[in-house]
Amino acid sequence: MKKSPIIAAAIAATIAGSAFAADTTIYGNIRLEVVNKTDLNMDSSKLVVGFKSSEDMGNGMTGFMHMELEHDDANEEVSGWTNDKSYVGLKGDFGQVTLGRQADAAGFACGGTDIFTKVSGQACGAGAINGGLDNALVYTGGTGNVTFVLGATLDGTQDQAGDNTIIAAKYAADNFSVGFQMTSFDIVRGGESQSVIGGTYTINEMQIGATLANDGNESATAIALKMPLAGGSFRIGMDTGEDAGVADTTHVQFTKSLSKSVYTGVEFASVDGADDDMLAGWIGMKF
Repeated sequence: MKKSPIIAAAIAATIAGSAFAADTTIYGNIRLEVVNKTDLNMDSSKLVVGFKSSEDMGNGMTGFMHMELEHDDANEEVSGWTNDKSYVGLKGDFGQVTLGRQADAAGFACGGTDIFTKVSGQACGAGAINGGLDNALVYTGGTGNVTFVLGATLDGTQDQAGDNTIIAAKYAADNFSVGFQMTSFDIVRGGESQSVIGGTYTINEMQIGATLANDGNESATAIALKMPLAGGSFRIGMDTGEDAGVADTTHVQFTKSLSKSVYTGVEFASVDGADDDMLAGWIGMKF
């Protein structure tokens, strides 16, 4: 049983009690897919339900909480619903402190390449967890165009390689950003520490992203391009790094909003060594 939801709930009650519900947002995402890989399948591939709440605590400080649950085809056979996020926090002039299950800061380096829906982020995953940190204490601060993150997991689960610490920073200007994250593991995943560095550069409405990841022994790279096309968003990219366990992968994706809430898309992914290429199409609704 994961401890972070219990810890988060207890701290939320201590900080603000029932007042935490004063400013609450509920959101969600439902997606239906048709996927052709080894065979043709249709499934309700994703259901996300999230809750955000905040309260002005005075003296320039705000208390907040965030909980997000996800049910998708990848996790259905294992656990049904997965706890993507469940944390509480406090922010003010000093920055922001959060405690609970929350994402790492790999997006600082991988935000320009981990941009696809079905097959994405392989290179980034070679040098970062690139996902949820269990029972994590995280501080986020910064000044001007610089943001930095310091974090540590407390009693991390085995699939997180035990307790670990992260250090990350990002610089973002008008059309340029660069960031990195370094993770030190208590239980070695590949090397005792792993890292990702990358960034984006925007020309007009076209964004180019690049990521370099190191698993402690070998490296993996990713490049991607995102641009508007035919009223939607066109994306193409490649991940590579066989020595770091990343198969050469080519991604092509097109997405389009049909209304304020409804969206559709199609993605092609060719993974070196896989029996078949993947072609997927979907329609979804956000609320």
